[in-house]
Amino acid sequence: MKRALALLSLFLIPSISRAGNVDTFGIGSKATALGGAYSAYADDPFAVYYNPAGLTQIDRPTVSIGFELLNPHLRVHNYRATDGDGNRVNPYGVSFTDSSDNLVVPHFGFATPMWNNIYFGIAAYIPYGLHIKWEDDPSKNPAAYNGFESYYVRGVVTPTVAIKLTDKLSAGFGISFGRSDAGTQRRIYAPSIPTLHGRVIEGNLHDDFNISFNVGILYKPYDNLSLGLAYRSRTNTDFEGTVEVKGVDKVDASTSIDHPEQLQFGVRYKPNKKLTLLADVVWTNWSTIGGYTVKFKRSLLGKKEEYFPRDWKDTRQLRVGIEYKWNDFLTLRGGYFYDPSPIPDHTFDMLWPDADKKTYSLGAGFHFGRLTIDTVVQYVVAEYKREVGGESSNLNNSYPGVSGNPGRVEMSADGHLWGYGITVSYRF
Repeated sequence: MKRALALLSLFLIPSISRAGNVDTFGIGSKATALGGAYSAYADDPFAVYYNPAGLTQIDRPTVSIGFELLNPHLRVHNYRATDGDGNRVNPYGVSFTDSSDNLVVPHFGFATPMWNNIYFGIAAYIPYGLHIKWEDDPSKNPAAYNGFESYYVRGVVTPTVAIKLTDKLSAGFGISFGRSDAGTQRRIYAPSIPTLHGRVIEGNLHDDFNISFNVGILYKPYDNLSLGLAYRSRTNTDFEGTVEVKGVDKVDASTSIDHPEQLQFGVRYKPNKKLTLLADVVWTNWSTIGGYTVKFKRSLLGKKEEYFPRDWKDTRQLRVGIEYKWNDFLTLRGGYFYDPSPIPDHTFDMLWPDADKKTYSLGAGFHFGRLTIDTVVQYVVAEYKREVGGESSNLNNSYPGVSGNPGRVEMSADGHLWGYGITVSYRF
């Protein structure tokens, strides 16, 4: 099993890019086009993620495969840093954009009836992912002293079983076998130590094998009304790897950054045969990430460990979707959700940049008998320009003075992301 997961991760993980916090923007083009308001719908193989009980709606073996192309664009405005001795960090008051790659995020799923009222599904997908790059030259980007590249990703394979308990009630359960990888790069700010100033610190850590579970209930009190409830559990992780000061030293390191649990509840209502209305609420327990400590096997630059405060806050998303069956060939979809940032101003930094976001999506499904092609275009935009006025300890601590006092950073940031997805499904 571990070898299979490693091979899958080689396929999935290098392809991940997220321009915001570590959370999925959608798995499967159909669900993504509906704004992720899918826990009471979930009638394709990606029910494995959205609501495992939804597998009981699949009446014949179905395979789905697809990807989403992501094009992020982040902007930092008027970045002003002074060090702990009161010296300006040049260039002062500069603005810049990210240099993140436009990458592809794949997804795959299979589902089938088994016997009697038992159904089986399995899917490979990315529940959490982020990869951000900035200019690494501090003469152009002074924020490189805080971080110029960061990635964090979990890829999973989730076998799932669902059972139809009655004509109206179904339940499902799946286990996600995953691998997680994390890494950062930043430059050292130490003008008084020329041998260290500007050198790169690079950390690469991985958790080869971790487990979580998904459980869901689907209830249909009426033919035109469905209620869905899904729970995705917390994932405990144990990262190991190395931290290196380029050209100086390299040590083994370890840390733990757990993936948070989520609860999703949704309603699906069909006022007529053509129109479907959906609404979901998603709660994410981001407060589980209060901070993390990277421990070194031996001392690195005089330290045995380094602590990164986070103090993230729980969030609630409201997701809405609409679907209109134009005819037997064409189905039109739209969606929206508001995504409040869990990251407070006092721990904001360049490694985990985020803001309150609005996500709009449009999509279409094309039906060719047993073959279906679902498409989506997604636009994610910061609700407003985020302002940081010197309160971020993570930014300030990147510019220590000779006395050891932290510096002060002021800046503002915004951005947007375009996503383009396609999923091809075949019913045998």
